[in-house]
Amino acid sequence: MGIISTFKNMTNVQFMKYKVASQKGRVTKLENQVTKLQSLIRDDILSITEGSTSYRGNKYNTYGSAISEIDSKYRGVADWGVLQTGNIIDLRAAFIIGEGITIVKKVPDANKEQEWAEQFLEYNDLDEEVAQEFAKEAEIEGKIALKLALEANKAGGEKEKDMVSVRFISWLDKKYKVETNPQDYLDYQRLIWRPKNKDKDEALEAKEFVYKKFGGRIHNPNEAAPKMMKCLTQVENLDMALRDWREINHIFGGPILYVECEDAKEVEKTLAALGDKNFKIKRVTAGTGKMYFVTLDIKGVESIEKEITSNAKLVSGNTGIPIHFLGFPEFMSNRATAENLMEMVIASTSKERTTWIGAYEETITKAMIMYNGKVNDQMSKERRLDPTKIGVEIPIITKEHYVHLEKIYLPACVAGKISDEAFLERIPGMDVEAELKRKQDKENGELEQIKHENEDMKADLNDKEIFGGK
Repeated sequence: MGIISTFKNMTNVQFMKYKVASQKGRVTKLENQVTKLQSLIRDDILSITEGSTSYRGNKYNTYGSAISEIDSKYRGVADWGVLQTGNIIDLRAAFIIGEGITIVKKVPDANKEQEWAEQFLEYNDLDEEVAQEFAKEAEIEGKIALKLALEANKAGGEKEKDMVSVRFISWLDKKYKVETNPQDYLDYQRLIWRPKNKDKDEALEAKEFVYKKFGGRIHNPNEAAPKMMKCLTQVENLDMALRDWREINHIFGGPILYVECEDAKEVEKTLAALGDKNFKIKRVTAGTGKMYFVTLDIKGVESIEKEITSNAKLVSGNTGIPIHFLGFPEFMSNRATAENLMEMVIASTSKERTTWIGAYEETITKAMIMYNGKVNDQMSKERRLDPTKIGVEIPIITKEHYVHLEKIYLPACVAGKISDEAFLERIPGMDVEAELKRKQDKENGELEQIKHENEDMKADLNDKEIFGGK
């Protein structure tokens, strides 16, 4: 139906509406058609086809569908994007956590708090692989929920006290919801979910859980779009383009031997003669027809190659993963480019790293409060653990960091402008107190050795005086 006839029908219907009042049923039907046509012209005036096109730039436009798809891709059970998704999530988790979690003292008299926090991390394996696992789960779901509970120390023994455990709660498994203060979106008050095969909800109060988002809007606490959610379609397009490229290469990798004949009878004879033959290079043959390999025009394949690189660049730009980590090292033109890409990784994960620092500080704070209330309840307030005395850091090692050490901090330390402690604190992974203790022990040992040597020399001199020696 053309545009002109469409508008004519619309006019006729409006005319019939007022002229033929007795035909109410027909008028109503035609009015519905007019409404449909008006909507059709407004939505798709070029093609005049019913409904909108099925092509979409984002196939996963809900939080639930996107997280389920990311989970499937990461576990390797999805149709497309398995390799890229798993690689991106693992790399981002590794870059975010870096060297691991470090407990730092905010005040000098925080030895017992620091010792307890390190025991807490060790008890929950947060000083090892669990921190990486938590970061990976947050990259999949875009948020993290941790349950705190006091339990018997796994180490056992009479001197071992109970310790607070940390357990991850998966949104995909529990479908939990977070309730906030109506006046404060960031005041998470309860975490609720319905256990399977149960008719009653299970809930955690604010003191029993830690909840952090790594994406999404502040006013919507239950939806947090992870980095992968925004480029899932591009990841699939990249994987499908690679598959298309392979299929085309498979076609071009098997050229067809063609024999040009004079007539149909000659064609029939040639096919019969060559039907059971396996032609090999360097094999001599002769005949009345012209023989050659059919070659196809491969110029159109360049567009698929451009699609692959374009999608790879889009995915790299969105996730912050350098493009050579996605399997395209040719885009690293020189060393400077590679170093800039690594700086891009640090910059793209800085937000998540800051969020994780806040998450672990809140976790340690709530764990200490829970521990004080259950284990140290008989102690005075002054003897209880004070979480405000310590903090959390996630050290990140970059080239610029070592340049600052070499050019700024080391000369200042040598010149006596800053203390040894200030210099050692800038070295990633350095246990400052342990190193200072080793240094002090070494100095004390050297002093003790000098003292013994002086005493021996004095004894030798006394012996010589007594026996008249020189």
